[in-house]
Amino acid sequence: MSILNDVLLWSEKDLSLWLRDAARRLLLNEQLGPQDFRDFYALLKHENDIEVVDGLQAKPLSADHIPAGGEAALSVTLKSMSDLENVNRIMPGQVLSFEEKGVTVIYGGNGAGKSGYARVLKHACRARDRGSEILGDVTKAAVGAGKPKATFTASLNGVAQTFHWTSGSVPPPQLSYVSVFDTSCASAYLIEGDAAYLPRGLDVVEALASKVVPEVLALMNDELKGIDVSLDILAGFNKETAVGRLLENFGEKTSRENIVRLGTLSQEERDRLSNLELAIAEPDPILKYQSLKTSAAHLKNLAETILKKEKYTTEKALDKLKRLVKESCDATEGVDAAARALRVEDDLLPGSGEAIWKELFLAAQKYSTSVAYPGHDFPNCAEEAVCVLCQQSVEPAAGRMRRFNDFIKENATKLASEKKTALDDVLDQIDRSSLDFGFSQALAVELELEGEGEGEGEGLGDRLKNYQDQINCYKAWMLKAARSVNLDDVPDLDASPVSELRKVAAIKLWKARFYKKASNPEKLKKLSNELAELKSRAALALIVEAVLALHGRIVYRTKLDGCKGQLNPRAISAKSKDIAGKIITDSLRKALDEEFIKLGIGHIKTKLKERVDRGTVKFTLLLDLPAAKKIEQVLSEGEQRAVSLGAFLAELKLSDHRGGIIFDDPVSSLDHVRRRQVARRLVEEAAFRQVIVLTHDISFLSELIDSLGEAKEIPHLVHHLEWVGDAAGVVKQGLPWDKTGYKERIRQLEARVKKMEPWPVYPGEELVRDVRILYSDIRATVEKVVEDVVLNGVVTRFSDMVGVGNLHKITGLRKQDADDIVMLWKKGHRMTEAHLQAMNKDMPVAGLEEIKTDVASIQLLVDNVNKYRAKPAEA
Repeated sequence: MSILNDVLLWSEKDLSLWLRDAARRLLLNEQLGPQDFRDFYALLKHENDIEVVDGLQAKPLSADHIPAGGEAALSVTLKSMSDLENVNRIMPGQVLSFEEKGVTVIYGGNGAGKSGYARVLKHACRARDRGSEILGDVTKAAVGAGKPKATFTASLNGVAQTFHWTSGSVPPPQLSYVSVFDTSCASAYLIEGDAAYLPRGLDVVEALASKVVPEVLALMNDELKGIDVSLDILAGFNKETAVGRLLENFGEKTSRENIVRLGTLSQEERDRLSNLELAIAEPDPILKYQSLKTSAAHLKNLAETILKKEKYTTEKALDKLKRLVKESCDATEGVDAAARALRVEDDLLPGSGEAIWKELFLAAQKYSTSVAYPGHDFPNCAEEAVCVLCQQSVEPAAGRMRRFNDFIKENATKLASEKKTALDDVLDQIDRSSLDFGFSQALAVELELEGEGEGEGEGLGDRLKNYQDQINCYKAWMLKAARSVNLDDVPDLDASPVSELRKVAAIKLWKARFYKKASNPEKLKKLSNELAELKSRAALALIVEAVLALHGRIVYRTKLDGCKGQLNPRAISAKSKDIAGKIITDSLRKALDEEFIKLGIGHIKTKLKERVDRGTVKFTLLLDLPAAKKIEQVLSEGEQRAVSLGAFLAELKLSDHRGGIIFDDPVSSLDHVRRRQVARRLVEEAAFRQVIVLTHDISFLSELIDSLGEAKEIPHLVHHLEWVGDAAGVVKQGLPWDKTGYKERIRQLEARVKKMEPWPVYPGEELVRDVRILYSDIRATVEKVVEDVVLNGVVTRFSDMVGVGNLHKITGLRKQDADDIVMLWKKGHRMTEAHLQAMNKDMPVAGLEEIKTDVASIQLLVDNVNKYRAKPAEA
């Protein structure tokens, strides 16, 4: 089992979610910043139900984040990578093939697309450093049209399979058997610059103990320092009260419900507090009791008086009055109708039979029966009788007088008289009734006495005065409205003050009882205790929000303190020691020494020695150099890089890893000597596993080609990447022109000449320029022939040495061959587009057949040099 798998299983079993999230970030990002530590702290609190952070969730380390294992039983090699979509500006449709049993070299200069291919390989193979997000072509408007994708063909124990990778999805686990070495791998082995070696994966555990836990603990301690849990605001409370007892042992277990309950006073309780203060402070409570009781009786009597007076102002009384007025009017209307009928029978004076006439007739009747003819009916129609009004004989009008008398005696007239009498009786009763309820100045003073109302009955005296005026006016309106038969515009009356008077009277009686109790020593003690309780509660009410906030801070701080158990690095360090004890052995030390020697840093001797630093177990890489704590003080960047590369290869060797390995620019910061040593070491490793190298370093490319040339038994495949049009990453087979041998150059020149057919009669400007460029390359090819054939590799470009081993082969060059070389070289020199042609010279370019001849003559030169070279003399 690999270290990372061991770490994964341990984290799933023993670590909390926030630490597992930290392990993931350490594995994938390595360099943690302040925001990462703040996130870990927030996740720690969230996990302990302290805070909920919107949008932040733990993403624990999982099997999807680490390579599948690399067991010896499974050998995975890459065959090809193709169908790249939305990867930088890489041209679609490219196929990058890999040599399965040797070395594949991919060269790309700056901007050629190498980084795009490298990023895809890192993501798909789950490299430690997968780089930044893979973007599409950001120069186009429709960026983000799709996710980056690629298709891989791989061989699993010799069986070809196809895998599809999409950015953001879990990479196929089979591809993770291919290991990746890059700049990030180098930093993983040199922890914080210390001269300490940690196998890949163990650095995650070490960083949890040495970085994550201390940083999160520091954040917690800083926050704890800033939490104010001072109890000063709780001082001064009477400890004999419920509030005092609650606050005496104030802490996280204190009930918030009790704080709220005791710190909240109803209005009734506040009034009781005020009354208790007054009662207990009163020097003569009995006298005060009697005064309040008498005043309450006055107010109750006044309320009863007002209630009696209001019988005339009620809706019921108004409705009765309206009914009587209507009945009287209706009865009068009935009489008027009968009078009109009477006038129809006789030619009578206007108004006959109506009310005024009726009064006249009744007066005459009364006079006749009581004065003129006592004992006789009216009208007296005896022979000698005369009319009491005209004093003439009644006989001519006797019939009319009888009809008038019958008219008066009819029901309508009688009803009208009764209804009018009923209305007059009610109005007379109203007129004679006094609605003055007797509100005096003395009562007004009682209502306004300081401290007696406590807000109740405020302004009641003024309202009583207004109410008195209103009901008096209401009486006058009733009398006038009834007589004028206009009861529509009823004047408004304020609400009756009776209930308010009764309430004020009740309050006075309630207060009176306090004073009565205060006169009793035993009851006074109980009142004093009650007052103390209410005073403490009133004091708490003023600061209840602050007390609740303090309690919240105490609870919060207690919870934070409870999290410190998860911030002890000892358990993590113990796990680190356990893993290290299994992994770091003398075999690893020897493997490291062997790799260091091969990479030219054999002077760095290793000795694995355990030491404990602030709870973190480290295994010191002892150097045979002047002592120093920081590796940069002893080793150059190139030496540090070589140490990392050696450690990577040593671990693969001991793990019996059989999968392919990818190196992305492995020689950063290395000088030319160590470049050659790395190139040889990678070629050597290709004898045991697939090796894929991506580089932008033309010098390192040269070293790789030379090393492959020396190890002829190692299969290899070389690609270089170019721009075509506006797209990058176009895969070209073979070396770039600057590293191509003369044979390949001749082949490319012949192909370019072939494309010039058919030759026009008059070559255009573009064709002329192509010919001049072609002769520039012919000249360069001649120079390559001199380097590879004439000098036989004794001196080569991009090489830091002279190959004296082939020096004997440069003897015996014929003058004819030398002249032919110079002539063809000069012709290319004259034809090249690199020189400005004189305007008046206008030197024409060669024709198609001449060009073909010149290209063919390059191979002829090579053949002649090899054929006529003088044999070296035997020693």
